[in-house]
Amino acid sequence: MDAQATPVDDQSVAGLDDLARQAATEFGGRIGTRRRTAGAPLRKGFVSTEFYTGQGSPPLARLLRGGGRGGQLRLKLYLSLLWLSAKEPYDSSLPARAWAALLGLADHETRGVRRVQEAIRDLQSHNLITVRDRGGHPSVLTILDENGRGSAYLTPSDVYSRLQSLNARPEQLRPHRYFRIPSALWTQGHIARLGGPGIAMLLVLLCEQREPGSDVWFSPRVAKERFGLSPSTRTLGLQELRDRNLVDTRMKVTSEDGTYITFQRRRNVHRLTFK
Repeated sequence: MDAQATPVDDQSVAGLDDLARQAATEFGGRIGTRRRTAGAPLRKGFVSTEFYTGQGSPPLARLLRGGGRGGQLRLKLYLSLLWLSAKEPYDSSLPARAWAALLGLADHETRGVRRVQEAIRDLQSHNLITVRDRGGHPSVLTILDENGRGSAYLTPSDVYSRLQSLNARPEQLRPHRYFRIPSALWTQGHIARLGGPGIAMLLVLLCEQREPGSDVWFSPRVAKERFGLSPSTRTLGLQELRDRNLVDTRMKVTSEDGTYITFQRRRNVHRLTFK
C-alpha cells in the first residue's frame, strides 16, 4: 500500500496553517481543558496487527489504501472525530466547513466542504462512523469502534478498566490497549500540514513506544507484517516527521529481540519529540 504526501493547495501554507490553528482553538474550547490536555485515545489495534482482532490489514492501512488525498483525509477526519467526540454520546454535529478549516483544506467554504462530505461517506462505508441526516442542519456523526466492524464505540480506558475488574484474560484485554494522540496534533497545526504517510508514521511511533520519549525501531519485515504499510509510506512518513521536527532519528546497534546472543545490526531508531 503506497501513500503520497499532499501537494500544497492553491492557498498559501501560512494562511492554511493560521486557519487550522484558529479552528483548533475553537474545537479545543468545545472539548474543555481536561480532555484537551488528555488528547485523543486510540486503540492500538487501529494501527497494529499485534492488537487488531479482525482479518487482513489494520484499519489504518485500509483507510490509506489507494493513496492520494482521499485516503489521508479519511484518516485525518476520523482522528479528529475521536478528539472531539470521545465522550458520551460520542457524536458531533458540526458543519463540514468547520472540519475543512480544522484540517487546513483550501477553499474550506466550498471545495473543502465537498471533500469533507466525501470523506464522511467513506468513513461510513468503512464502518467507522454512523451518519444521521437532519434535513438542512449538519448531520450527526457518531464514532464507531476503531476495529471497523461497526461495533458501538466505548472509550478504551473504560472498557479496559471494567474488564480488569472482572479478572479478564490477557487476550480479552489486548484489543483495548490504547495510546493517546496529543492535542498538539491539532492545536499546533500538524494535522493540516502532514500528509497521510506522516500521520500514519506518527501513529505507528505513538503505538510502538514503551513510554513517552523512548526509542522505537522495527525491521522492514516486522514493519510490513505489523502495520501493512509500504516501504515508501514509511520512508516518506518519517521524513515528513523529521521535516516538522517531530521525531529524531539516529543509528543504533539492535537485535530482533533485544538480547545479546541474537544477531545484531545497525538500524535507525526513532524518538518522538512530539508532546
